[in-house]
Amino acid sequence: MKSNYFGFIPLPIRHHKDLKPSSKLLYAEIMACLNEDGQCTKNNIHFIKVLNIKSKSTLSSGLTELRKANFIHVRIELEMGTRKFLKRYITPTPTDILGGLNHNVNSPYANKSDGVDNASPLSDDVTPDNLEKTLLYNNDIVTELINPKKRHTLINKNINDKQLIALKNVASNFLHKQKKRFPHLFEGKDETDLLNKSINTLYDLIKLDKVNYNVVCDVLDYTLGDKFWHSQVTSLHTLRHKSNNGNIKFHNILTAYNTKGGKV
Repeated sequence: MKSNYFGFIPLPIRHHKDLKPSSKLLYAEIMACLNEDGQCTKNNIHFIKVLNIKSKSTLSSGLTELRKANFIHVRIELEMGTRKFLKRYITPTPTDILGGLNHNVNSPYANKSDGVDNASPLSDDVTPDNLEKTLLYNNDIVTELINPKKRHTLINKNINDKQLIALKNVASNFLHKQKKRFPHLFEGKDETDLLNKSINTLYDLIKLDKVNYNVVCDVLDYTLGDKFWHSQVTSLHTLRHKSNNGNIKFHNILTAYNTKGGKV
């Protein structure tokens, strides 16, 4: 059964007097779309389409209702400098403990003691009055500025441990030698990101372009020693970029390698 087959609506939300039925349904869809981290990152188009919501303003109104009633926590990421929208994270608050977090919620099932019992993981000194502060929940929308340049490229999830060790050794060796030759080209660069991009590119050359691993290694050794190509490839992630002749850069280097006597 798919993880998003059911949408869960806790009792304090189902019986909430001030929430519109559409907001309760919206909550169910949010719950159905939680990822492994317990967050929903679906965009507005998703909710409008699957719930047949008539307008973006109606959706915004529903999200605002849930947020102000303290049933969800919203965090958005904006690009640093441009403040361009990047991503939104919607996290349901733990209603089983808090009855909707806000003890002023207008619901007969959300009184001050609702959900706080002997089985609660909360410490003994937590009271209904300091509960919200203790759990550090702030249900205003949190805005976080993200510098995209500081986000490391992730290693392709299809690369297994054995492949990663081999590809990392090849990429690290190449980048280390090029950095010694052209240190100015590496100034201010995120070396972890460069390495991860290089590993992914090598994997794609082998997996997608069907280039033998040993051939890749031979061509990279040739590149490092060639008077022309050693200055044209300082980072491996450009090897699959297309050149003016329509071929990817790696194939052009491979042609040069074969022309000069390479045994590939």
